[in-house]
Amino acid sequence: MKIGIILIALICCYTTAFSQKSLQYYIEKAEQNSPLLQKQQNNEKIIALDLKQFNAVYKSPKISLSGNVLFAPIISLDGNTKKIEWVSRESSNYWGYDLGATNGGQFQALVSVNQPLFTNKYITTQQNKASVLHEKNSNITQLTKAELKQAVTHQYILCVQSQKQKENIQHVIEVLIEQLQQMQPLVRSGVYKLIDLKLLEIELENNQIEEKRLSGLFLDNFNALKLLCGINDSTLSSLEEVNILLNSPSQTTSLFASQFKLDSLLVKAEQENYKLKYLPQVGVFGDAGLNATYQPSFKRFGFSVGLSFTWDLFDGHQQKINDKKSIIQIANIETDRKYFENQNNIRKKNILSQIANLDDQLLLIDKQLAAYNQLLKLYKVEIKEGLISILELKTLIREISVKQQIKTDTLMTKEILINSYNYWNL
Repeated sequence: MKIGIILIALICCYTTAFSQKSLQYYIEKAEQNSPLLQKQQNNEKIIALDLKQFNAVYKSPKISLSGNVLFAPIISLDGNTKKIEWVSRESSNYWGYDLGATNGGQFQALVSVNQPLFTNKYITTQQNKASVLHEKNSNITQLTKAELKQAVTHQYILCVQSQKQKENIQHVIEVLIEQLQQMQPLVRSGVYKLIDLKLLEIELENNQIEEKRLSGLFLDNFNALKLLCGINDSTLSSLEEVNILLNSPSQTTSLFASQFKLDSLLVKAEQENYKLKYLPQVGVFGDAGLNATYQPSFKRFGFSVGLSFTWDLFDGHQQKINDKKSIIQIANIETDRKYFENQNNIRKKNILSQIANLDDQLLLIDKQLAAYNQLLKLYKVEIKEGLISILELKTLIREISVKQQIKTDTLMTKEILINSYNYWNL
């Protein structure tokens, strides 16, 4: 019973260690662990808090508590006597501040309220700006995800490439081992020489060395993939085949074009926000509490209310200057947009041209491989009769291996190009 449990545990460990993972798994892990995406989520919260703070400034009353105690003592000389008076009682002959300037002292303990009025224009303008910032942040988030997906996919393709290269060599090793097993009795019967057997054994060792090298390359690429995705474990997984579909041209505004559009809208929103300082500002204010000169008393508790009005009339035409700056900024954004779209169109055409060229190459490679494999089948039959030389067999196996590696590299190059096209075609 215990042995059965141990065997089951070993099988589970083996399955876990070599479990097969998909591209989507690594993309999701990268998004979960990306600090950039986490910052974008926090930026969204900051935009909402900024709008809430702005609403508090222009909608909510500002209530404050203030206190002030001022003493202006004098040395009174009235009645030919000298005495200190902390609060003057209308002395006419004294040393100290002029009573008209100090009123003898000041005692304040006030609760003040300030409430801005007619602020709908301010709120609407700030809401429009917040809306643009929200869309811009959302667009940046989508672009960040796309960049992350492109980077992870690229590294995943490199991993699959090294994995397939290793599998190709392993297949060659299997073929060589099979041929060695067939040759041993032929050598003993004198059909082939011992040197022929040694040639195949050397070729087998060469391929085993190459398999070790490719295993190390796969491990390096796999570790780079886990680092990119923020995966902190030592599990070695096999990877699913990659077959990326080429996206059709986008019928809607691309993420890149949207970014330029939102940049322009943000400049305009900042411009409208700047104009708010030139609007007349009206507010109501009031206070209540103690406000007294000389000695305070309960009779000096009271309140006051009033209106405030400010309006900037002239500041050296700064508004016009700011408008001109905004026009230039928008022109710069438009220049960048046109340049990017032109470059991007050229880039995508070049990528599509390379993909078409690789498809042509793959057709020829498949045709060659089919011919090579057919020839190998004939060689396997004839070698039993001693009709071909071992050197010819070794050369054919090596050529098939090289051609298979070329096919693998070509396929993965095509996948990399498709991945790049899909990114720039967003």
